[in-house]
Amino acid sequence: MRRYENIGIILTLFGAILWGVSGTSVQFIGNFRNMNLEWLLTMRLITAGLLTVLYGWVRQGNTIFNIFRNWRDTLGLVVFGVFGMALCQYTYFRSIVIAGAGIATVLQYLAPSMIIVYLLVRYGKHPSKGEIFSVIFALAGTICLMGNDGFSFESFRSDVLFWGLLSAVGVAVYSVSPVRLLATYGTIPIVGFGMFLSGIVAAILFHQPNSYAMWDVWTVIGCFNVVFLGTIVSFNAYLEGVKRIGAVPGSILSSIEPISAAFFGWAFLDNQFSVLGLIGMAMIIATVIIIALEKRNQ
Repeated sequence: MRRYENIGIILTLFGAILWGVSGTSVQFIGNFRNMNLEWLLTMRLITAGLLTVLYGWVRQGNTIFNIFRNWRDTLGLVVFGVFGMALCQYTYFRSIVIAGAGIATVLQYLAPSMIIVYLLVRYGKHPSKGEIFSVIFALAGTICLMGNDGFSFESFRSDVLFWGLLSAVGVAVYSVSPVRLLATYGTIPIVGFGMFLSGIVAAILFHQPNSYAMWDVWTVIGCFNVVFLGTIVSFNAYLEGVKRIGAVPGSILSSIEPISAAFFGWAFLDNQFSVLGLIGMAMIIATVIIIALEKRNQ
């Protein structure tokens, strides 16, 4: 049993680290190879979605198409894909190019606090003590993070905050909207078709058939990291790890994602962080750990 759980811990950490690698790769090919982000998003969603659907079809057969027998569930799938997966990834890409992988990834971690506020406003669900502390930490951490280059009007980047918060909104939608669909049809069909359909929508909306990138071996490696390692491998590794160790320990271990994104961005792309910025990152990451530990104690 211990070996089974240890492998789960390794897989969970591996998946989260690959997400950090993917974020750093987006920053590299966006800033240093002038990659068209709309093209990158479309290519990532369609390719990863198609491969996931094929994988699901091999494992489950034609049952993966059951969701299309119910038009309401099909509509819910499209909403999940477009306003969840596509929105969070596109805005995440934008915030990475502007602020770097570390800060962009941390801002995405505001999503749990947004979900807490949403449940309060929508359903009147009062937050627990841990959730209240998490919202306070998230707000304080965001203020510190925005002061990474010093608190002045000139250094404040409203576009960073806009794309980062919108990315967190996408993650919140991604987390809340498909709960019933996942329980009914399973993870692989929902995620696979969600990515593929949102990729088709992105191709129609953006209509960007050209990448406009400077292609070399590093551009290819960056795209490979984003599409294959940072989507297909990371997702499956993380889910397998969570299956072995549980959702609560998995959510705690996933906090290594922004740390890995910040580290790789610092090591390879010379991203700089002030002490105040690092404190802000730690406070936002702590919100996930606080909520997870409280869930475990309950």
